Amino acid sequence: MSALIVVAALAAQTTAPQPSSPPSSAPPASTASADPIARGTTTYVDLEAAAGYSTNPSFSITDADGAAFGRLAIRGVHTRVSERTTTVLTGFAQTSFYSRHQSSQQTFNLSASHDARVNERLRIFGDLGLGYDEGGQLDTRVLVLPNVPLPPGTIQPPILVGPTGDFLSVTARSYHAVGHIGGQLALGARDYLSATTGVEHYVFKNDTLDSRYTTIPASIGYERQINARTTVGARLAGTFTDYNGPGNVRVITPQLTIQTALSERITVSGAAGVSFARIDDGVSIRHSTGPSASVGLCTRGESENLCARAAIDEQGATSAGPARTVSVGVDYSRRLDANQTLGLSVSASRYSRPTPIVSGFDFSDATYVRAAADYSRRISDRLFAGANASARKLSQEGPDPKVDVSGSLFVRYRLGDVR
Repeated sequence: MSALIVVAALAAQTTAPQPSSPPSSAPPASTASADPIARGTTTYVDLEAAAGYSTNPSFSITDADGAAFGRLAIRGVHTRVSERTTTVLTGFAQTSFYSRHQSSQQTFNLSASHDARVNERLRIFGDLGLGYDEGGQLDTRVLVLPNVPLPPGTIQPPILVGPTGDFLSVTARSYHAVGHIGGQLALGARDYLSATTGVEHYVFKNDTLDSRYTTIPASIGYERQINARTTVGARLAGTFTDYNGPGNVRVITPQLTIQTALSERITVSGAAGVSFARIDDGVSIRHSTGPSASVGLCTRGESENLCARAAIDEQGATSAGPARTVSVGVDYSRRLDANQTLGLSVSASRYSRPTPIVSGFDFSDATYVRAAADYSRRISDRLFAGANASARKLSQEGPDPKVDVSGSLFVRYRLGDVR
């Protein structure tokens, strides 16, 4: 319950955080000329109680027993929008209690983001995040972001997608602390220079795994607006990952980038290039070369938001070492009417060609798929009721955890502003 107490205190002071990472690419002119940004502040806290059933709540291989559960959760949101800045702060925490003598599980996630147009030429942005998760429970929830107006050119997914771990960490206790900062400078009417960097630290623990690593990402890029809708450019990205010992991975990735507005509400962005990796496992050094690409489509409307994404990473960091990673995902939220909302989140990741670095732990190809949904109906101004559902599947060499399918009914009470 300590996580709930911490977040309740933060939410009461309206400082519980949540991210909205702005892109480094320059905004297409059609987006930049959209309606003026509405100003204002929104603050609320949601208290939730739920009951349900899960077929494998710990996502375990050996103790894969289903259990009924009760859940208590709290979420605080604070947004502030001015003519030049957008700030989004949220905090989320939950604790779940299971029948059949299974251990309780806790999850919390705190994050913050800020985007500021300092002047007509310079824009800066950053985010911070802190979280803890047991058994990958964050993957079973849909956390819909507040629908706040954003600075021109900014793309915000409709669902909070935090660092939800990999095919090993979803069966472990995981911790993360991350921070990023970046800026964009207009060199002229059509030319932009951008740069980002940050620090990310992850820890994973269970009966067989005790792993931690720190990643430092950095990138610098140039973009040119070629017409009213499209911006193209190039960037050089690099990451250094240290596995808390002799093992480390360095990756340099030059890429070409593009962002185009298909309409005033639909934006497509992409990047494609080649990664050059140097992998030191503490005994030997090897090099690899492979493709690195990503594509995303986001649409933002008054009643619905959607973001779809896909990416390939030549040497993505995992809790046991680097591996080629291919991932896809879709996040969607919709206000069905004045009283009903729906949120959906689906993703899949494929890990191959791994390089084990964590001492005493070996792993092979694996695929992890998860889906979650949330339906909410307003009963009164402050009282809501609804249902959650989720499913998770892990396929790997050797025994797989039993598929986890869960469902629950909840009631939710809102303190603060009523949207």
